[in-house]
Amino acid sequence: MYRRRRRLPVAAVVVLCTGVAFGETENLVVNPGFEEADGQQPLRWSGAAAVYSRDTTAKHAGAASLKFVNPDPKNYTLCSQQLPLAPGRCYEVSAWVRTDGITGDDSGATVCLEWYAADGKYLGGHYPPGVKGTTDWKRLESVSGRVPKNAARCSVTCYVRRGMTGTAWWDDVVVTRHREDPLSTVLLRPNYRGLATDAGPPSALVRAEVDLVDYDLRLADVGLAWAVRQAENTKPAVQGLVRSLSTPATELEIPVHALAPGSYSLDISLIEDKTKARLSQKSHRLAREQTALERATYIDEHNRLLVNGEPFFPLGMYWSGVTEELLKTYADSAFNCLMPYGGATPEQMALVSKYGLKILYSVKDCYFGSAYCPKDITSEADEYPYLKAKAEAFRNSPALLGWYLNDELSLDYLPRLKTHQQWLEKLDPGHPTWVVLYQVGQVRDYVETFDAIGTDPYPIPGSPARRAAEWTRQTVEAVAGSRPVWQVPQVFNWASYRKTEEEKAALRPPTLDEMRSMAWQCIAEGANGLVFYSFFDLQKDTRFPFEQQWPKVKTVAKEISDLLPVLLSVEAPRLVEVKSRPWLHTLAKQVGDSTFLILVNDGPEPGATWMQPPAGCGPPRVLLGGDAVSHEPNNVLRLALAPFEVKVLEFPERATP
Repeated sequence: MYRRRRRLPVAAVVVLCTGVAFGETENLVVNPGFEEADGQQPLRWSGAAAVYSRDTTAKHAGAASLKFVNPDPKNYTLCSQQLPLAPGRCYEVSAWVRTDGITGDDSGATVCLEWYAADGKYLGGHYPPGVKGTTDWKRLESVSGRVPKNAARCSVTCYVRRGMTGTAWWDDVVVTRHREDPLSTVLLRPNYRGLATDAGPPSALVRAEVDLVDYDLRLADVGLAWAVRQAENTKPAVQGLVRSLSTPATELEIPVHALAPGSYSLDISLIEDKTKARLSQKSHRLAREQTALERATYIDEHNRLLVNGEPFFPLGMYWSGVTEELLKTYADSAFNCLMPYGGATPEQMALVSKYGLKILYSVKDCYFGSAYCPKDITSEADEYPYLKAKAEAFRNSPALLGWYLNDELSLDYLPRLKTHQQWLEKLDPGHPTWVVLYQVGQVRDYVETFDAIGTDPYPIPGSPARRAAEWTRQTVEAVAGSRPVWQVPQVFNWASYRKTEEEKAALRPPTLDEMRSMAWQCIAEGANGLVFYSFFDLQKDTRFPFEQQWPKVKTVAKEISDLLPVLLSVEAPRLVEVKSRPWLHTLAKQVGDSTFLILVNDGPEPGATWMQPPAGCGPPRVLLGGDAVSHEPNNVLRLALAPFEVKVLEFPERATP
């Protein structure tokens, strides 16, 4: 769940345009279908004969398969083959698997890749989830991380996870080299739906990042071509070319002020200069309007949400069902919005509006085949009518803040995620979309599927609270600071998602100090909205009851709400220099003549840092946190922060004599 290189889903590993493939076709596995025999065993595979055998009665293709039979959960054996994997490369592994009564607590029959050093030391591996129960042939497929540089021996293994029993078969095991997409792009400007008007911006700005680690090329061997077209295969309205790149990241400025009103595609291609081969292509949508339409909600050039023309910081929580009793409780807090998983009826929307709140309306399940897809969506063809009905029912509701379009769906859904985004842009141009991912390392791949993005680090108690800052930073970096980031901090107890009392007893919700720190870590690292998880989990935690936890959550929300004028300001702050610390996160803001400094301790130990007041400012006022601010020689301030402390200081402009 930490940041990793972007990857296309395996289904998208295809030949691009002029013939360059991200995946390669040579299978490195010998006897992949177990056709060749060595006695009772498949040739070139090593496995315990008491468990693994060559079977000619069951097969996916060809004449044979590999069979596993194990009635003893204490017996754990593997069937492997050595492979010539290259250090530093990625590989795609796939196999057809069939099972009969595979039972146990793990995920079942699967394949894996492993790597070892020259001295036999285990260096790691790639372990896709398996298949359990009784199933017909299923294809497993996934892409590994990079083989370590010091790997000297690698293998592919067919096996059933430890502690499991039953019968399983494998056939057509394939391992091929995988080349990651060498081009990644983000449309920085216009930042909202690629929309430009006569008022601006006059040019589009695209950040293109090139990584040739899987290609025998230098940056100087490739260039970037771009073209803006109104329709596919039409002559470009504008185009350009940058040859022989000198840096991995390039910003392309593309004039759009002269474009006629309409919709356009901006295509960015990575070209090998010598052969003119297109290594990769990315497309972004542009829209040109003479005058911006009036919209109920909108995202401005600073990534702020505007509601009826006024800046709005989404400050909410995830909900389950909506009732007036719960709304009364919730309205007695500083929260201004909610995201109910079940959506809301017109009557519930009216209640939300009655209590002065806004809804992020969930349509995250309307993907046929997804886990919680509504029963009346019986095919992909039903998805548009479902979205259309929701948009027509609620797009004029004063309670609507935006649409919740995706809750952690995988990249397998990417084409439909893009399509649903485009549908909602047309069905309801007056409200943005928001998605949330745990796939923090893949946010860049989803960038064409949302208007605002959030990720959801829930570290407590098993991981450091600083994950809130790390994930926010990675999310902001993934969108290159060009989209709103509405993060999802943890306030719930993981025990709500565990089955046994023993598991539950080992868990707890965040403390008030941890809640506060994680929320402000997100803000300090660039979040401009927070939707906490979750209101309904607070209600079902019997060990840490709602009456005990809700006041803590309300406290954090109130402290943030009190400072929203500061957080929503886009004035350029005075220069603020603070001595960096590994545990410290800072943010400077300006409102009128006052400079504000936010400092967040992300850990359980106290710490201190030093700073000089911004030029022209007087002594600070502490707006949040303890008063541990002391004056040192040479106008230096020493700032002491308790564990997980958040400190907000206001530096007013120094009065002139």
